[in-house]
Amino acid sequence: MQFRVLLGDITTWHADGIVNSASSSLLGLSGGTDNAIHRAGGISLTSACRALKGCHTGDAKVTFGYKLPAKYVIHAVGPIWVGGKRGEEEELVSCYRKSLLLAEEKKIGYLAFTSISTEDKRYPRQRAAAAVIPVILSEGAYFTRIDMVCTDEAMQDIYTRAAVLFWLRRLNDGHCDGQSSLVDEAMIALVMLRVSADKPDPIALAERVRQMRRVLRPFLDMSQPRSILDMEQAADQVMASYRTLDELQADSNLGDTVPPYYQA
Repeated sequence: MQFRVLLGDITTWHADGIVNSASSSLLGLSGGTDNAIHRAGGISLTSACRALKGCHTGDAKVTFGYKLPAKYVIHAVGPIWVGGKRGEEEELVSCYRKSLLLAEEKKIGYLAFTSISTEDKRYPRQRAAAAVIPVILSEGAYFTRIDMVCTDEAMQDIYTRAAVLFWLRRLNDGHCDGQSSLVDEAMIALVMLRVSADKPDPIALAERVRQMRRVLRPFLDMSQPRSILDMEQAADQVMASYRTLDELQADSNLGDTVPPYYQA
């Protein structure tokens, strides 16, 4: 499964399905992205949502996308943030899990998420990313591709860093017998996080994987177990490397072609 964290407008995303951060009424009342999805989907989308008669927090329901490029819209109702002591994290994780299950039931191969609850319900971005990125990466194996579509660079950096830390923890916890294949998988995953092109050049991909391996060589050479500080410092190095990689991306043709072990 490819996982990417990209900037863009979810209403124009050519995925099989998109996940909307919806209000409990499902009528486009959360503002921002929720309202934009309803406007772009047209009156048929809103009518289909009205027929669903609402949705509980932590749950999700699905409709067709109608005028949207995506065939399906999954309407996930995330929690309103009230300090983190009323089960908000459990409800947030629940609606991501429900969205993945609904997408799998509809045989959606390529799924794109908005950042649920962070823009419309005050959920802190960093806490949201730390809670849900492991869920997507651990439980999204069915999908060919999952994108997190971000509205600004700050959001993109937060979700990217959460994914980087996920892979660094995997490397830290990996068993020695499978370490070589795990490192290869992690290097490709880290490179693909910020690749927006749909048709990658395999040579460009291989070169960027080699660059990522050089960035993480000090971390990889450390004896295990590495400390939390070691992982945070390695994550800083990876995030810094993306600035250089992003500059090169416009001149490359990096996208879908990845080695077999990274396919869904």
